[in-house]
Amino acid sequence: MLPGRADETARTDRLLDGARVGESAALIVRGDPGIGKTALLAEVAARAVGFTVLRAHPLQTESELPFAGLSDLLRPLLPLLDRIPEAQAAVLAGALALGPPTPGDRFAAAAATISLLAAGAEEVPVLAVVDDAHWLDTPSREALLFAARRLGHEGVVLLFAMRDRPWLESAGIETLELRGLDPDAAALLLARSGRVVSPRVRERLVAETAGNPLALLGALTTLSEGQLDGSEPITAPIAVGRNLERSFAQRLEPLPDETRRALLVAAASYSGDATEIARGIAALGLATDALDPAERRGLVAARS
Repeated sequence: MLPGRADETARTDRLLDGARVGESAALIVRGDPGIGKTALLAEVAARAVGFTVLRAHPLQTESELPFAGLSDLLRPLLPLLDRIPEAQAAVLAGALALGPPTPGDRFAAAAATISLLAAGAEEVPVLAVVDDAHWLDTPSREALLFAARRLGHEGVVLLFAMRDRPWLESAGIETLELRGLDPDAAALLLARSGRVVSPRVRERLVAETAGNPLALLGALTTLSEGQLDGSEPITAPIAVGRNLERSFAQRLEPLPDETRRALLVAAASYSGDATEIARGIAALGLATDALDPAERRGLVAARS
């Protein structure tokens, strides 16, 4: 269970329960960077037992590529194209570069998106998760929001996570805003880090980070054990926000170029899976232990 997210998890659980009996729903999870949107989406996906889970993680560098996000999300369902109306299948295949370009419009691609999601949910419910949806290319965003507004009794849940954007208010989709953790939840999160934090220091951390989970954990890396347990004074402002970015940048400077490149591979991984990251590192011709210097400095932590 995510610390401090019981209400949010209960809300998304209700969406999953509805999909299990054939109801569809859509929800946009909104909030500041580091507030826990990705963690909540991962928790929902883990709880979607018996679902087909579709995932997309749009990148800023691909936000100008038409239908890039939609292609990533729908890829597991593409073998079902022959189950949707032929005209829709042709337009969608053309849009996703799976077939010859077919005259059509964005409405046809959006209608095909609904049909394909419904086809995917004919046997088991579908959870479609789009993280960093603010980077969706415009055609993908239009198609997915069109589908989200019109799904009814297919057994599909569309879940988006994003920062605020001007188009959000007119999206016509229910939103869930994530806010900073309260002191009790922050205490639990910090306790899970394995480091000893005195109540007084913890109170200061929560105040200076506004309970932002990523900022809380990041700030831990800038303080010594003595500063955390209160036996040593904290004489400078705790590194949060831009100060935290500068602190991390300073810790990256001494690292070998090979380690920095390996860190870039790790940062680009959506799943965080160690095997996936190792394959990416090997594909660049980097040493298998390229991340070791970063791990020794506490910048990354290996997990099984």
